[in-house]
Amino acid sequence: MWVYLDSSVLVALAVAFDLHHNDAVRTCVALLQGGHQLITSRLAIIEAIGAVRKKITMSHRYRSGSEEERAGVDADAAKAVEDLLKLIRDMVDQDSLKIVEPRRWSPDFSLLYGSAIEQAGHAVHTGNGKNYRYRGVGSCDWLNFLLALDSGASVICTADAAFADIEGSDSEFGHIKIQMVGGPLIAGVL
Repeated sequence: MWVYLDSSVLVALAVAFDLHHNDAVRTCVALLQGGHQLITSRLAIIEAIGAVRKKITMSHRYRSGSEEERAGVDADAAKAVEDLLKLIRDMVDQDSLKIVEPRRWSPDFSLLYGSAIEQAGHAVHTGNGKNYRYRGVGSCDWLNFLLALDSGASVICTADAAFADIEGSDSEFGHIKIQMVGGPLIAGVL
């Protein structure tokens, strides 16, 4: 069985202080020990690069605002991206991860548009209760679904809770099982 890793799992594997790091490691090890092939796409890697840069940059506190301080933040972000890419290369070299290329890649944007409307997401309170934020599947997530479908994956492994709302509810993508890194392994995977 092929299991598609989205960008949130790649980020969690690469960033030790990520909230989902330990769960991502545990889930991926269990999947590999169960004989499953972990796959991802260049889109997920590109997304992960952007997310790692943002995560590392946002983890720094603004102090002096000096050019030296900013350069240090940029250097830390660049190092984190290097570490992410090294992790991916190492996993590929160890045959624990395969980067799939689309076979019949021609995104059906009408389908993706319809799916984005069908799975509208919802508003949730922020921590302080004064604001709302959007919780739902993002535009790149739909492309990841399409890539997973195209590659023949039957499971998407993710740390993004918005994916859990899709399983079984979307006419095109709902049959793809969702493995949350923080949850128990889903039936039929092990």
